[in-house]
Amino acid sequence: MGILYDTLVRLSPVHDAEMLEGYRRYETALNTVLTPEQIEAYAAYIGGTDEIRIFEEMTPAELASLPAEISAVAATVIADTNLSMENRRVVALLNQRGEHEVAPDLGQPSGVPENE
Repeated sequence: MGILYDTLVRLSPVHDAEMLEGYRRYETALNTVLTPEQIEAYAAYIGGTDEIRIFEEMTPAELASLPAEISAVAATVIADTNLSMENRRVVALLNQRGEHEVAPDLGQPSGVPENE
């Protein structure tokens, strides 16, 4: 796989088949519409922030504060239903495995203390 896949793998110690397939699907979908430079910038952004976000869940201020190249990636993902679903899938899978810090948009499940 490519740089985005590798970056996502580094985000979490969880590497089960479903998780890896989610990463692969997201990267494959992004590769159909983004340039290699955009993929590389997005991977660098995720690696630098140590988190992956659901772009539609970001506030207008958060979206406005994104670097220009990531703002373009966000706009592309938001505009494409398939990309948006794959983005959400990766975040949901991370959250299901307790990786709330690297995938903060879905938050802690109800009744689960922050330190669990």
